[in-house]
Amino acid sequence: MIIGVTGLIGSGKSAVAAVFGSLGAAVIDCDRIGREVVETNETIRYRLVLAFGRSILTGSRTLNRRRLGLLAFGSAEQTELLNSIVHPPLLSRLDREMAEATQSGHHVVVDAALLINWGYHRKMDYTILVSATAENRTKRLLSCGLTLEEIRLRTKSQLPLSYLRRFADRVIVNDSDAAALQVKAEETYWELTGGEIG
Repeated sequence: MIIGVTGLIGSGKSAVAAVFGSLGAAVIDCDRIGREVVETNETIRYRLVLAFGRSILTGSRTLNRRRLGLLAFGSAEQTELLNSIVHPPLLSRLDREMAEATQSGHHVVVDAALLINWGYHRKMDYTILVSATAENRTKRLLSCGLTLEEIRLRTKSQLPLSYLRRFADRVIVNDSDAAALQVKAEETYWELTGGEIG
C-alpha cells in the first residue's frame, strides 16, 4: 500500500509520516530528495545560479537554501522557475525510490507538501491531508527559526487548504499537542492498513 501525506508548511505532515514510519512503513521524504538534488547535482546548482544569481551560494560555494527560498518564493513566476529546474530530477528520483520501496514488502509513505500539485495523489492508495490553523502553523514555523516574511511567502506559494481537501481521503487535524497527533496518526494508520504492521 502507498500512502501519501501532505499539508501546508507547518501543518505537521512530516510528524505524521514519522509516526507511520515508527509503525513499520517505509517513508520517502521528498524534502530530503529535494535537498539532495540541489546539493549534490552540480548541473542543477549551476542552473539555479543562472536563474537566481550568485547570492544563493555561500562563501564555500554551497547552496544557501534560505536565500534561495526568499528569492524563489517572492513571486509566482520565480516559484515556477525554481520548480521547472528542481522538480524533474526530484520526481525522477521519487519514482525510483517508490519503485524500490514497493518491493520491500512494507507499506510505503510518501511525505510531500506538493503531492497534489504534482498529481501524485493519483499514484497513492490513500492521500492523508494534515491540517492546522494558520496561527498554529505560524507558531511552529517561528519556533523553527523562520521569519514572518518567509512564512508568508512560502504559504502563498502553496495551494489553498480548501483545494487540498478535495483530494484527501482522510484529514488529520493537528491543532493540539504532539501526543494528540500521535494518537490520531496511529488510529489513521491502523484504519488504513487493517491493523497490519509495516
